[in-house]
Amino acid sequence: MSGIPAEIAGIGSTNQKLRVSPGFDPLKAGVGPEEYFLLSRIDGNTQLRSVLLDSGLSVDKAVGIVMRLRSIGALLLPGEASPPPVRPATAPPTPTAKQPALRTAAGTGNTSSAPGTIHFTHDLTLPATSPDELRALAEDVELDETEKRRILAMARLVEKNDPYLLLGVSGAADPKTLKRAYFLLSKEIHPDRYYGKRLGTFADRMTAVFEATSRAYNRITSGTKRASSQNSVGDVDQPQTPQEYAAELFDRACQVEVGGDALGAMKLFAAAVRVDPQTRYLRRATSCALQAGQPRTAVEYAKKAQLQAPNDVSSARLLAAAFRAAGKLSDAEDVLLMAMALKSENDVLTSELRNDLAEVRRQLQANS
Repeated sequence: MSGIPAEIAGIGSTNQKLRVSPGFDPLKAGVGPEEYFLLSRIDGNTQLRSVLLDSGLSVDKAVGIVMRLRSIGALLLPGEASPPPVRPATAPPTPTAKQPALRTAAGTGNTSSAPGTIHFTHDLTLPATSPDELRALAEDVELDETEKRRILAMARLVEKNDPYLLLGVSGAADPKTLKRAYFLLSKEIHPDRYYGKRLGTFADRMTAVFEATSRAYNRITSGTKRASSQNSVGDVDQPQTPQEYAAELFDRACQVEVGGDALGAMKLFAAAVRVDPQTRYLRRATSCALQAGQPRTAVEYAKKAQLQAPNDVSSARLLAAAFRAAGKLSDAEDVLLMAMALKSENDVLTSELRNDLAEVRRQLQANS
């Protein structure tokens, strides 16, 4: 499967449709190329899950970029008029009704506290500390002692192949506790939380631990969902539905495309679209066809996506890109003009539409 999480710490459900904060300046904020690319796909009309899937980036990287954009005030949640104030990276999370306190005591964490508090079982005392760990603890980096010890303690657990140990919870933890533990840990050890900080050797350790933690949570929750599904049907295997088969093909196609084999991915995208022509499948297939140098195929996919989502600005821009690649500049101009007339709360995307239209008109004038 794709591995897109149901929720992201500090943002919430990935089924939400996020908006770009009005007046946000990517240049002043020092937004990088990949961050800008993903930011331009957030238009207030597309679910965050689809944006992550269609980005072409690895799940962890795309999620990290979204968290980073949110942290610098670039993104608004539904109903927000302005982004929340940005907290210092080292500030501890404030307990709320939905976010229990994060215990960081140096022991195993088995002390009593208020209900709902997460007690991580990572042993921060680091018994039999290795020379390499001692050197790391002595590093002059922008991490406090507890942060250093948690990363080192979790790094020890990565190779043990026990997802519960890595998440720092009991094997009997219920789904709610697992979810809380994962999102609190993700917030604490995500590399983008320390963007621009001096991390030394902890930078690589943190990335490895974060990725392992995400895999551990997905492994546990996938197993739980499978068990629940089996129990609900009396442990009788059910045939795979066409939609499930198409989703499997689409996920494989994305993996192949990210791996650099655009033509191989095209075959899988084509199969997925034949079975279940969802808009997001068509859009991703369009992008892949353009990358593979197949503009005619890209136009076919983009037209179908545009028919399904006639008011989606991103789909319109993708269709215009396909027309341009196919040499149909007049058609591209018409689509871009139509897209400009559609309502979009993404200033970045609107700016890109203007740039695209100016370039198409420049090419038309050069050809006349």
